[in-house]
This record gives sequence, C-alpha cells and structure tokens, in this order.
Amino acid sequence: MELKWLEDFLSLCETGNFRISSERRCVSQPAFSRRLKTLENWVGAKLIDRSGQPAKLTDAGEIFKPVAMEIVHLANQSRIDIKAKKEKIRFSTLSTLAQYFIPDWLNELKSFIKTEAFSVRSGYGSVAQYLSALEEGEIDFFVGYDDPSGTILNDTEKFCSLQLGTETLIAVVSPDKNGKPEYWLPTASPGSSIPYLHTYSTPVVWPIKQHLDKRYSDLKFMPVYESSTAAAITEMVIKGYGVAWVPMSIVVDDLKSGALLRAAPPEDDIPVDITIYRYEPNSEPSTEKFWQALLEKETNKQ
Repeated sequence: MELKWLEDFLSLCETGNFRISSERRCVSQPAFSRRLKTLENWVGAKLIDRSGQPAKLTDAGEIFKPVAMEIVHLANQSRIDIKAKKEKIRFSTLSTLAQYFIPDWLNELKSFIKTEAFSVRSGYGSVAQYLSALEEGEIDFFVGYDDPSGTILNDTEKFCSLQLGTETLIAVVSPDKNGKPEYWLPTASPGSSIPYLHTYSTPVVWPIKQHLDKRYSDLKFMPVYESSTAAAITEMVIKGYGVAWVPMSIVVDDLKSGALLRAAPPEDDIPVDITIYRYEPNSEPSTEKFWQALLEKETNKQ
C-alpha cells in the first residue's frame, strides 16, 4: 500500500467527484481511478459506490475512512517530527549557563549557522548524568565548566571539546550593619567557621573546593545551603546566609548597588573555562555542520 492511495481516497471522500479530485491530486482521471481500484484490491473490499454522482462510500468505505485519515496523519506528523529532530540542535547545560551564557552565545552564532531551532535542557542532576545523556544521544552537545581536576571530563577519546569562553567566580557576602563585609576571609581567625553556600555540582566541576583547600585550609567552611542554580545561591547570600563563590556575570549589579560585597580580594577570583562537549559517534549531518561552524567561528576569533 502507498500513502498516495490513501490521500487519493480521502480527496474523493471530500469532493465526491473523480474529475475534481484527480485535478487536486495532479494526476489524470484514469490514473486516479486506477489508484483507487488498486487500494480497493489491497483492502479486499469495494470502498466507493460509483453508480451515481456524487460518488459515495460503501459500508466498507465508511469503516476504512477514519483508518485512512489516521494513517495519513501519523505519516505526515512523523515526517514533520523527524525533520524537526534533524534540524533542531539539542543542548544541555548547567542552569546558570542556560540563563546567563547560552542566550547571548546562540545569538552570536546566527551568522555562522543555518539552524534556528534549538533545545536547551538543564534538568540533569549531575555532570555525570549530563555526559551520560550526551553519550546516549538524548542531547547533541553539553555546555559546562571545564574540570581542571580531570575527575569526570577526562575521556578525551570519547568526548570532543572546545573552549567557548571564560567565567570568573568571585567570593561574595552580604554587608553588615556598618556596610562592611560580613566575612572577610583573608583576616578571619584560624579555625573560624564560615557559613558556606554552594551549588550541587560545585565540588566537582568548579574548582572552588580545591581553592578553599589550598588558600583557606585553616578555616572551616560549613555548608548551610545548596541549590542547583547560582542565582538562587546569590539571593540567599544577599539575605545574609553566608559566603559563596558565584559567577561575576550574575552579581555585577548587586556589587554596584552594595547588596553584595566581596568576601575576598580579586586575587581570590577563580577563572573557569566554559567548554562545549560532543560525543562524536552520535554525530549527524546537522550537528556536524554546527560543530564545523563553531570551529570556524572560534578560529576567526583567534
């Protein structure tokens, strides 16, 4: 059975006229009639009563009509879905990057890529889960922070990567009643307990833990709040819950207004690379074109 036979049949159901339907289907009337007869042979029953005008459906035709409509609908919808999937580039990224980096980055890519359909997901629980989704083909690319420790993102044979930019993490805290930092880490007494806020993925992906261990090993950072988003962490710091290292891009305005203050000098800022990862075995023509365009763009920047 061919889809065009069903479309011919549904056209005749609508018009009741062989000549009109054959014109709509861009086929000669004899060819149109032959295709309908072939469909009836395939079904094994007469579907159309040709004895009068307009042509009417037989009892078998009435039964078959909704089936034909459903088949045509499913076939066309599947074609649309498959086309959309091929054209859509599917990203996953950490929630902070989804909010503060991805929109501007994609906008910059407009002149380099033809695809305008994107999907951005940030609901995975850990970086390991993001990478698992990448490997299993649920997503095409993962945009995250580079992992200098190499504890997770160390399989360079499996995952190709490209640096997209750099973010700076800074230590922030709310002001005290005198407008001074509630905590100033460089002068904190050894052994002091510092209330500390962090995102779920901080200890692995962002090198904050390594920085704390190296720079402030004499202080006790006591976790008091954790969230999947740096924006939520920032709001809690503003409310006076403690110290956090957050992306500079998020807190620029809060620093200007005085809602937040630095908890440590600029020497304690932590630069982190923003990197895009792909799993090459899952590459498709659309994602390969995107990757090549991305390589071209990054090369032109150098």
